[in-house]
Amino acid sequence: MSESPLVTVEQGQLQGRIVNSPSGKAFYSFQGIPYAKPPLGSLRFKAPKPAETWEGIRDATAEGNIAPQIDTSLTKTYTGDENCLYLNVYTPHIAGNLPVMIWIHGGAFKWGSGNETLYGPDYLVEKDVVVVTLNYRCGPLGFLCLNTPEVPGNAGLKDVVHALRWLKQNIKSFGGDPDNFTVFGQSAGGAIVTILTASPLSKNMINKAIIQSGTGISKWAAQKEPLTCAKALASHLGCEADNVDEVLEFLNTVTAKELVEATEIVNSFDSLVADQNNFFSVVVEKEFPGVEAVLTEPLLDFLTSGRTAEIPIMIGSTTLELLTNLRPSDLQMFIPSDLNIEKDSDESLAIAENLKRLYFTSDTEENKAEGLNRLHSDLLLNININRYIKYLVQNSNQPIYFYKFDYVGQFNFAHKSFFDTELKYALHMDDLGYLFKNDFQKEVDDPSPQDVKMRERMVRLWTNFAKFGNPTPEENHYLPTKWLPVTNDTLYYLNLGQELNLLQNPDEEIMKFWEDLYSKHFKIWEHTKINTIELPRKLIYPDNEVTEEQASIDDGQPSLEEKVVFEEIVPISSVLNPPVNGDAKSNEDFKPKISNEIKMAQTSAPKDVVRASDPPEDDLPKNIGVNKFVNFYESLGGKK
Repeated sequence: MSESPLVTVEQGQLQGRIVNSPSGKAFYSFQGIPYAKPPLGSLRFKAPKPAETWEGIRDATAEGNIAPQIDTSLTKTYTGDENCLYLNVYTPHIAGNLPVMIWIHGGAFKWGSGNETLYGPDYLVEKDVVVVTLNYRCGPLGFLCLNTPEVPGNAGLKDVVHALRWLKQNIKSFGGDPDNFTVFGQSAGGAIVTILTASPLSKNMINKAIIQSGTGISKWAAQKEPLTCAKALASHLGCEADNVDEVLEFLNTVTAKELVEATEIVNSFDSLVADQNNFFSVVVEKEFPGVEAVLTEPLLDFLTSGRTAEIPIMIGSTTLELLTNLRPSDLQMFIPSDLNIEKDSDESLAIAENLKRLYFTSDTEENKAEGLNRLHSDLLLNININRYIKYLVQNSNQPIYFYKFDYVGQFNFAHKSFFDTELKYALHMDDLGYLFKNDFQKEVDDPSPQDVKMRERMVRLWTNFAKFGNPTPEENHYLPTKWLPVTNDTLYYLNLGQELNLLQNPDEEIMKFWEDLYSKHFKIWEHTKINTIELPRKLIYPDNEVTEEQASIDDGQPSLEEKVVFEEIVPISSVLNPPVNGDAKSNEDFKPKISNEIKMAQTSAPKDVVRASDPPEDDLPKNIGVNKFVNFYESLGGKK
């Protein structure tokens, strides 16, 4: 191995370094690689631009800046820099064609980075894969949305898409296979992975996906009304403007530190957990000519119509994802708002009684605390992980591997880094300590043989999946159990505990209760009514002289002088999906399979609602209202 490894990418040459893993195996490290132009000045809040070239050899031996944020684990103070769009590549061989594992960090879309303080790649790279970690913009800098062509939202997601494009062009220089990408992430990172596998911008770049403790269909993963969030932030900072141009102009004058600290006040983590209202997260974007959008429909629409990438997927969660200090006297507060059940109605009270029966088996304080933790974990994560799996298995022919991480040991990440407490359950993030080397492991002087074995098992499962699309291609001492994928009839899952056990239908009674509740009450047409609030724009051109460009931008936007009321347009999605990682298929092959929730929608939707079996978008006349569309739809043979 060369002591000063050099690689050439599109922008120039990079000099990395050699690193030795804890077991003594050497690998190459290239850090702080700019994958996009720094999003500074006029590029704040906007989609990333291509990285600039450099002269000579660029030093790639130190990590780049992390995104502006509050340091949640250590000092609780502001840290980071807006110049943060960097990635790191770790490889065992520069001359190779190895599978590539691309890690997307979590952090509620507000915090985090790809740095090796938490995500050291050592154990994964030892298994002959290339590992990539990256930073993306978080908080308002990454997820502010003003519903304009300039700031349509999802800049942080577009950072990740841009990084994937950069890697597609350059990973071969690091010994990676550009046609074998496994994208994996945890919590908000897991939610991002689910969106990447659906977005037309990215899904064809991904060959496999691993989703850990988070999906994009959870309420906390989406901004329902982004302009309300933007106005709340601007108002807290002293701007009461009533049009988006003035809001943007003001927010561009505020420092990143002020933006981040204000966000922590107007949308604290406690309130985020309590009501899942995440001010700056993923948004369904408005469509503008010439502007790339990650999502122009809710993720649920892609899932229910079979338009996500046809790729193998691993997905799972920990035993007990969240600890909560909430001690509510009324369990009705835990009934999800997207079910639209009236509080204190007979049905609401009956549901509360069922929650008490299912989650609270005794009146002891310990049982109450555990029941609330389980209920909160289910509401924020597990219910929607199960729903996501059900949608996938109904609409995909690729294997879906489900797991539960149930191991408690010295490397459990959350126990060591956040809670400093002894618990008998695996918590949110606890699985990460068995995949990545991190700074908290330095406190473990003499890990037990069982902890080391568990880490080896996890690393093998994850890297096997990246290599073969199958986490247990053969049985051996570490992996003695064959992991079966989920089927339409059986929710197989691998329980990752002291031993590896293939089981069926975790928390069956509880999950059946939630599944029945969603089948009865969840209305997809209500779910799609998001991002509906509009604000006027500032008149840019004097004397009412409007250029062709401005006419395009302002088309459909209310002026300062008047409010224009538009008929609500229900988005219609084509059921056709271009082939992904496979041969072309006929249109018939892409007919969506219908879930229980969709079946319910078809039979009980009000007459002004467009149903799941709508005709492709290209067959529809443009700019028609709901009632007109229903008449048009019925003329094509649709049923009321």
